[in-house]
Amino acid sequence: MATLIVLQGPDKGRTLRASDDLCVIGRGGSGIALSDPTVSRRHAELHLVVGGWQLSDLNSVNGTFLNGVRVAKPMRLKHGDQIRVGSTLMVYAGDESVQQYAGAGIPRDLVTLDAGSLTLDSSVVASVPSSEDSVVLAAPETAYAVKAWNMLREVGNVIASLLPTDQLLARVLDLVFQEIEVERGVVFVRDEETSELLPEVVKFKGPAGVSQAELGGIITSRTIIRHVVDSREGVLCSNVVADKRFQSGKSVQNLGMRSVICAPIVARERILGVIYLDCPVTRHTYGEQELRLITAVGYQAGLAIDNARLVQQHMQQERLAAAGETVAYLSHYIKNLLQGMRSGADIVQRGLEKRDILMTAQGWRIVEKNLDRSYNLMLNMLAFSKPREPRLEPVQLNRIVDDVHELVQRQADDRRVMLLTDLDEAAPPIPLDYDGIHQVLLNIVTNAIDAMEGDHGVIHVRTHYQPEKSRIVLAVADNGPGIPASMRDQLFDPFKSSKGHGGTGLGLAVARKIVREHGGEIEVVDPPEGGAEFRVYLPISPSPRGKGDTQGPAARGAPRSSGKSAGQSTAPKRP
Repeated sequence: MATLIVLQGPDKGRTLRASDDLCVIGRGGSGIALSDPTVSRRHAELHLVVGGWQLSDLNSVNGTFLNGVRVAKPMRLKHGDQIRVGSTLMVYAGDESVQQYAGAGIPRDLVTLDAGSLTLDSSVVASVPSSEDSVVLAAPETAYAVKAWNMLREVGNVIASLLPTDQLLARVLDLVFQEIEVERGVVFVRDEETSELLPEVVKFKGPAGVSQAELGGIITSRTIIRHVVDSREGVLCSNVVADKRFQSGKSVQNLGMRSVICAPIVARERILGVIYLDCPVTRHTYGEQELRLITAVGYQAGLAIDNARLVQQHMQQERLAAAGETVAYLSHYIKNLLQGMRSGADIVQRGLEKRDILMTAQGWRIVEKNLDRSYNLMLNMLAFSKPREPRLEPVQLNRIVDDVHELVQRQADDRRVMLLTDLDEAAPPIPLDYDGIHQVLLNIVTNAIDAMEGDHGVIHVRTHYQPEKSRIVLAVADNGPGIPASMRDQLFDPFKSSKGHGGTGLGLAVARKIVREHGGEIEVVDPPEGGAEFRVYLPISPSPRGKGDTQGPAARGAPRSSGKSAGQSTAPKRP
């Protein structure tokens, strides 16, 4: 897209762009339209050719001039060429494109913060302190004030999104380029360790297909930036007149005739960085309104960066606290397991020394019990620590209930707890991860056994097929003390255990995770007769996260009988 900037004439200050490959410059029309009455309706023509744009005169009355020479044949344009048609003088700004880099993606040596080796006198035309007062703009009486208010509103929306620093500043710079004439913009951020200002976001306009590095990179003034940092005020600079404060900084002269705005990024009386914008004075000269606007943007951006860092620090502290809490829970639990195994090993040792088989067996049972608890802890930690895709295959849920019943029978006998099952034999095989659902039921039943008080505990495990809802319900109810209302909200949170150091707090968290991996859900209800009841709802169709063939050979075969008729219960033998 060819860009023309009007320097003289009735359209002074306008930026005109050729959107088509062949565009007519003239009075009125659909191409580059000028209001200059000395320009013909079809005065000149811009034509996109290989390698760039060329200018042709269309037999205009007053002629077309390129750099003071009348155009007699098509002429190739280069950046900075002056075009005169009638009384209108324009500068060709090239076929521009906008490029942006942020964070680690900024090419090496793209931005140079000069060391004062170059020469240019520069003047502070105006300055605005960076504070809450700088955010207050004039009432929207003009079109520019309305634009400024809209820009600050958009900046506020960006700030509220709590983006990472590089993304936040990149979006802020995008808004600046949309609302203000800027050729090059750099946002510097102060390194928290070295206090050095480093470029965080760079954005610039230039000829299409030509990188800024090929044009010599972006040279910014260390003197201007140091003044902004020291004074904590935004400054508007021009090299039209000299200013003693910038005589030591000699970089701006090499930038040519440029207008510069530099504003601090401030939060809580700390300089976090600066916003540095510049533009050729032939294209645009910044005013105090733009200075005040950019200073306000810098102030808001500083608050956003500071808030984002506080949020990040808070999150890091929460992670460390959660890690410490996890280590504490596991340390106490593992310590109890080791103490139990050591006690059992001592009994086994004494039994072997005395050749007492009963004492040896008693000690071995203690060791074996703690080995089982260690194994269950390992399974829960593996299941909870990482996402897993369930290995679905057609399985009879009743079979899992039978296996868990057999596994925990001795534990129930030791606690004098009656374990009953009521299985729906009409339930079809459904796609399940056998090991996962086995672990879910084992965790729930084990929790119920541990919750029993006295010697009248009863745990009832039921399955119920609900074809109208395309699911099977697995319920575990007990007649224990129930679940306190204060623990309901944290029941499925990891490392929240009502057993003190006797539990890891992972059992129910793992159970919910595995059930949800199957596309199901788990809930706890209060039975009318007291106690607690956990209900697991498992869909009979494959979960979207898993794969399974519910019509495979195993599914079409006869369901495996659990050895009990529907409604029949089994009770352990009382010791």
